[in-house]
Amino acid sequence: MKKIFMLTLSASLLSIIACGEKKGTIEGVVLDPFTGKAVEMPTVWMDSTIFSTQKSKYEFKGELQKGQFKFVNVPVGDYLIKARRNRYVLGQEKFTTSDKSPDAKLTLYIYNDQVDPGLYKPNPEGAEKISNNWVLWSASCKESVAAYRLSYVDSKEMPSLPTKGKKKSKKKKAAPAGKEMPLPSARIVDSNIDFLYKNASSVTAPLMAASYAVETDNVASHTDCQGFNGDKKGLFANESKKTDLEVSYKSEALYQVKGTLPKGKQVLVLSQDGKTLQTYYFEVK
Repeated sequence: MKKIFMLTLSASLLSIIACGEKKGTIEGVVLDPFTGKAVEMPTVWMDSTIFSTQKSKYEFKGELQKGQFKFVNVPVGDYLIKARRNRYVLGQEKFTTSDKSPDAKLTLYIYNDQVDPGLYKPNPEGAEKISNNWVLWSASCKESVAAYRLSYVDSKEMPSLPTKGKKKSKKKKAAPAGKEMPLPSARIVDSNIDFLYKNASSVTAPLMAASYAVETDNVASHTDCQGFNGDKKGLFANESKKTDLEVSYKSEALYQVKGTLPKGKQVLVLSQDGKTLQTYYFEVK
């Protein structure tokens, strides 16, 4: 009898503990980071749990039209929540709930998988890609942060002209004279920037972003830079005038770059694992 009583008591205690487990509501919205608009009918799920918008008993399917999701009676703990849709890139976020804060409101970001790598300015009417017009003028440097040639000579090969009575030659010959093209003007931007950068691939190393004042200097003072081809002057990043920028994860291979830039001409440098990915030449008004 005593044994039965102890078993009953143990079962009662377990029941009390289970009933006392704190639970909360996890809700939020799925947005396109380029436009800021809701993504209709996304699939949202909490990894390694029963909570998913694809469950047959999911209660809030009507709200999915607005990109909104909600999971109720979620035990407190550490979670990884993910969102996706056909032809969209995965978005995810880690979060934690506790007895004191059992609820969570989240914003997840997913975007079209056809978006090309590069820098973008978000816009509700459609994101604007910032073309990297300066890539041909960019020098390769080992120690100097970034550098541009002041001019570039176009030495593309031109096809030879066909001669009457003879077969067309498949050989190519160099253009008679290369066309000298000056460094394109810096793109004018506001001091407060808010860009999105799509990396060419998804890697675990964090993206770093910084802006540097640029100054004309002697190429001979930067022997670590290659590609100047006899130029005496070039445009170089001034490492002593650096502005670190805030970088945050938005979605798979996509980062938000924010910050306040000093007035004047700047070079934005995006890097990963100590290697420069892209540079952009700006004039801050």
